[in-house]
Amino acid sequence: MNTPSFEARFERLRDEMLAFLADRERHAPDHQADVIHAVATEIEQAHLPAVRPEPRRLGGHRHLDAALAMAKGGPMETLAAAFAEIEPDLRWIRTEHYREKLGDDYMENYCYTNILGYDGLIEHDRVIAAFFIIGPGRHYPRHHHEAEEIYFPFGGDTLWSQDDETPRLRPAGEAVHNTPWLPHEMITQKTPLFTFCFWRSPGPIKLAQLTG
Repeated sequence: MNTPSFEARFERLRDEMLAFLADRERHAPDHQADVIHAVATEIEQAHLPAVRPEPRRLGGHRHLDAALAMAKGGPMETLAAAFAEIEPDLRWIRTEHYREKLGDDYMENYCYTNILGYDGLIEHDRVIAAFFIIGPGRHYPRHHHEAEEIYFPFGGDTLWSQDDETPRLRPAGEAVHNTPWLPHEMITQKTPLFTFCFWRSPGPIKLAQLTG
């Protein structure tokens, strides 16, 4: 069987992202729904570049198979499947200034790929739509940023914390909404963290700063 074109695989992923976000928007509180709608609009209106970024995989990519397996049977299964189809042609990146504080081992166990955003498939200076992986047994320490952010985990046993709350599990498909400057952190346990997430920034994107 011939592999569908990149454009066809991208349109499938776009359709799945938009269908998922439309469902989340219908069930979200008003402000959260506004953020979801704004990002969905940017995804809907995005155009593939004439020249795509060169594909690249990083160390954290080795957790992808386990991450995709977590999504099976869950509310984000079809989104994960659409992502898996196009992933071999995407560019994985990581926030390099984390290395000084988190070390080389951590950097080799996490990565993300921006569908929209900086160094991603489609450049955008205020919105990020990404797929993000952290391997098991890792602590993404307390951090914050001016952008509004929502994570949608595909499954697994990651513990999530906002402000000073006790870290807790979040079910697959539940929004984890980080408002501007809200401190937050994640702790992976036996499974990797795999999440669809996005940012909406009031100005040019400024990367997160670790505070914990």
